[in-house]
Amino acid sequence: MKDSGFGSFLAGVVIGGLIGAALGLLLAPHTGEEFREQVGGFVENKRAEIGDAVNEGRQAAEQARADMVTGYDAHAGVQPEGAAS
Repeated sequence: MKDSGFGSFLAGVVIGGLIGAALGLLLAPHTGEEFREQVGGFVENKRAEIGDAVNEGRQAAEQARADMVTGYDAHAGVQPEGAAS
């Protein structure tokens, strides 16, 4: 299998971006307190975004499971609970 080098390129872009962001934050003309507030706000926003994404993923997984069970039951000829025979 031939490696096109795209993975290495992408890793370089990500690492370069992180280094650039870190240097930008360190060299920015802010006081330590302002910097801590800025970083704290950034971290809190990302934490909320990740929490939202996890909840959306859980809901999607639960819906996919329910759809799969319904499809299996329909294929197997199983009557849903409470359905009249």
